[in-house]
Amino acid sequence: MARIQTQDGSSTRLVPSRCLIGRSSACQLRVDTPETSSEHALLRWQHGVWELHDLHSRNGTYVDGRRLGAGRLVGLAEGTRLGFGYPDQYTLIDAGPPQAHAVSVHPPNCVVEAQHGLLALPGPDEVEVTILERDRKWWIERDDAQRPVGDGDVVFTRTHQWRLHLPELITSTRDAEDVAPSLAALALRFLVDDDGVVELVASRGDQRIDLKARAHHAPLLALARARLAGQERFAEEQGWIEQEELLRRLGCDANRLHVDLHRIRRQFAAAGIIDAVNVIERREGRQLRIGVSRLEVVTDTRPREVAEAMRAMQR
Repeated sequence: MARIQTQDGSSTRLVPSRCLIGRSSACQLRVDTPETSSEHALLRWQHGVWELHDLHSRNGTYVDGRRLGAGRLVGLAEGTRLGFGYPDQYTLIDAGPPQAHAVSVHPPNCVVEAQHGLLALPGPDEVEVTILERDRKWWIERDDAQRPVGDGDVVFTRTHQWRLHLPELITSTRDAEDVAPSLAALALRFLVDDDGVVELVASRGDQRIDLKARAHHAPLLALARARLAGQERFAEEQGWIEQEELLRRLGCDANRLHVDLHRIRRQFAAAGIIDAVNVIERREGRQLRIGVSRLEVVTDTRPREVAEAMRAMQR
């Protein structure tokens, strides 16, 4: 993800996909020096590269010590030195594509970055809201509801207001189908023992993704069992369960459930599954279900010592 750093290294900022630079309060990167115009330059992600556009500034925009012509535009590479009114104020230390992040509206202006495409606020270990991408749109998920959100929107948690920086979602060329698995192509196998340990393996043909044993697999197992129990229904109606019923079965509260659901999505995304956010589906009426239809739940009947030894060998 793109980052810009002051020349002395004292401050580093994430770069949103469209970053207005200048002295104005409307700018995403405020440069409070008298040589800098109120709206001096525009740094934006375009066609797979960062472009810097001088906005006819009075004192010029500098790239690696050279002044751009008024209104000129130039592509940037990692390590490029930048100046707004005079040379070498900043360095573009990371020229990667923009990623979703949020900045708290009030000082000290905390920054939270998305992890594997999921932006959890106020953080991944205390999830009140999740910002995720689905169907080429950005959505906010809070409690049991979802609604669309956009770049620049402000959302609230109990202790902060957050301004969202969400890159434009453009359909990119997908790699060959055998590179990145999707949920529709996967089968999930749950291995459950008497102590409630839930091991999870995802497979597609000969490809096997070992998701190991994790405490947050418990809600996914409950949703899998609900979908298996409703297999006589039409596919669109299989497996939906009221959130209150799911909480009752799990014996936990809503806050713990939201954290676990975030961890499940993050784990699937980290495993390279391209539509990992859909492993948990929601619909109006406080209902959830697992987003995979090919499911198997197996009880591990091996003695505990043997099972633990086999797990240790597989790690």
